Amino acid sequence: MAKKNKAIKAPKLTFTVNHALVTLYTILMFTLFPLFLTNYYQSARRDKFWLFVVLTGVVGVAISIILLGQTLGKNSSKGKLEAYKDPFKLNLTDIGILAFLGVTVISAIGATIAAENPGEAIGKLFLGSYGRNMGLLMILAMTVCYFVVSRYFYYTKYVIYFMFIGMTIMSFVAIVNFYHIDILGIFAKYQSNQNVQVNFTSTIGNKNYLSAMITVALPFSVGLAIATEDRIMRIIAYVSTGLQFMGLLVATSDGGFLGCFAAFAIMLVILSRDMKKLSKFFFCLCLMMVSAKLLWLFDLVMKGNNKGYTSFSEIFVYNNFVFILIPVFAGLAILCSLLKDKGIEKFAFIGSFALVSIGALAIIAMFIYYSAINTESTLGTFTRFFRFDEKWGTHRGYFWIKSFELMGDFNFFEVMFGSGPDTFYNVFAVYFDELLTRFGDSSTNAAHNVYINYLVTVGLTGIASYLLFVGSAIFNSVKNSKTNPLALMCVGVIVAYATQDIVNIANPVNTPWFIMFIALSESVRLKANSTERLTEIGF
Repeated sequence: MAKKNKAIKAPKLTFTVNHALVTLYTILMFTLFPLFLTNYYQSARRDKFWLFVVLTGVVGVAISIILLGQTLGKNSSKGKLEAYKDPFKLNLTDIGILAFLGVTVISAIGATIAAENPGEAIGKLFLGSYGRNMGLLMILAMTVCYFVVSRYFYYTKYVIYFMFIGMTIMSFVAIVNFYHIDILGIFAKYQSNQNVQVNFTSTIGNKNYLSAMITVALPFSVGLAIATEDRIMRIIAYVSTGLQFMGLLVATSDGGFLGCFAAFAIMLVILSRDMKKLSKFFFCLCLMMVSAKLLWLFDLVMKGNNKGYTSFSEIFVYNNFVFILIPVFAGLAILCSLLKDKGIEKFAFIGSFALVSIGALAIIAMFIYYSAINTESTLGTFTRFFRFDEKWGTHRGYFWIKSFELMGDFNFFEVMFGSGPDTFYNVFAVYFDELLTRFGDSSTNAAHNVYINYLVTVGLTGIASYLLFVGSAIFNSVKNSKTNPLALMCVGVIVAYATQDIVNIANPVNTPWFIMFIALSESVRLKANSTERLTEIGF
């Protein structure tokens, strides 16, 4: 363990006012933010949008004033600003999000000029009123959030405890809500609204939003359980792992499973070089299977009075094969704890890498086969995911295909900078009649794929800069996860969320947590945490 600590040794960090501000900000973002509602579900998205913007704006302005004062002060020096040498030096991740912000500004300007009513348009583009509040203001807040957290996050176990408070309440409420137990008295306000009764939950709102939040919370819990040497914190992480998996099951959204499966695949490969960590990983998988069966027992007690499990959720809760997986994962955990030979670790790495690669290739092959070769045969509950057409993924295929058709009619500026931030509703309106006739939806304000949505709204330059930001963050988190526990805790989160974005929507409820974890991971690159403090908190 000493050798690993030496690998991440950094200058001793003094706790400053900026660190205090970001610590408070981080605590509020992981406790108050997911639970904050002012009028039940009536304005859940806007509530979290304004909370995020206000909190980020306050901490951003405060830190800017302090930095300006330090810079202009006669006795200030660059060494006193931070523990690392140059806090203003940019890497690819920094450049990616700054470029994304810059492109969004250009896109908003272009859309304003082209609008029939520029005065009205600029306000809507700024607030994201055409779509889901992912306009220029939100992108600016995301950028500020990333920079203040990546530069000033001060790692203590108490912050981690606060993270679990918000995650635990969020998931527990979702579980009991799924069985029609209205402990917060929210659903009593929507007795005549069947859509809210079925598709909304917890303090988040839409169940797809909850799934995206769990896609962050579950890999984080697994990562902490593996990374920490603090017994109490590990127990809390194990309990949270089981609870978050239950939350994922009751969210009944396939996007969450897609993201978490991707996270576990990359974590398997990373951890295969360390048998002790790999043992904890398999134990976490065992706990998830146990939690699925605990949910099954609860389902028996409640006599099946739930909102209805679907697809993957139904498999884990009701299928008996999970009873086989429990001893299999437990056995693998015990076996890995007994194996310490370096040759075994090398073999495990090669084997896990081959397994994940073969799995990925098999999925690609099945997509090609059922989408391009065998397009007529009837598919089952599972295989239906591998036939891509306009009906795929609750007609997400239609949105994606038509989005590329739309871009074929764009002028050069629109191809490069898009139709304007969060304006998918505007450009897709030409398909609304067909959408209603074929699928029963009168409109949509998102492509249900974050990357395609950005491609349409902020163009090629926008999606390129966003991919640079996310891709660089994933590379850095994977690279640093071998030696730094904070990066190990974040790597699964970033991979999971970036993957589920393929079938989901960027929104103010979910995206802030994603940005927070990218920033936490990037704080490792900036050596924001000393070896001494990592040891003190149990790593």
